[in-house]
Amino acid sequence: MEVSIHELLAAAREAVKSDYIKGESILCETRYHPDTHYMVEIEMLKTDNTLGKKGAYIRKFLTEDEYSAMLQKQEEHLIKIKRQAIVQKGTLRYIPLPDRLDSRRERDIF
Repeated sequence: MEVSIHELLAAAREAVKSDYIKGESILCETRYHPDTHYMVEIEMLKTDNTLGKKGAYIRKFLTEDEYSAMLQKQEEHLIKIKRQAIVQKGTLRYIPLPDRLDSRRERDIF
C-alpha cells in the first residue's frame, strides 16, 4: 500500500488527537470499501444539516453519486473543496481541484 506524506501527517495528527479535520479518519474502513471512488476535504461555507456547521473542515470518502452531490453543493456555494483524491483500492491519487481544472482549460483555450 502506498502512503503519501499528506496521509502520514494526517495519521500522526489523528494519533495525538490534534486533528482539526472532522468527519472520517484518513485510514477509516470506508476508504477501502469497493464502492468508494473519491476522497474530499471540504470547508463549510454555510451550515448544512447533513454535513456540518459553517467554518468546519470535513473529510469524506464518497461514491460516484455522493461525489456528484458534493460538486453540486460547491456550485451552490455551500462548500469549498480544499483537497480531493481518487481512491483506487484504498490508495489515494490526489487530483487538482475542480476550480483549478477550469482555469487550466481557460488558459489552454486562449
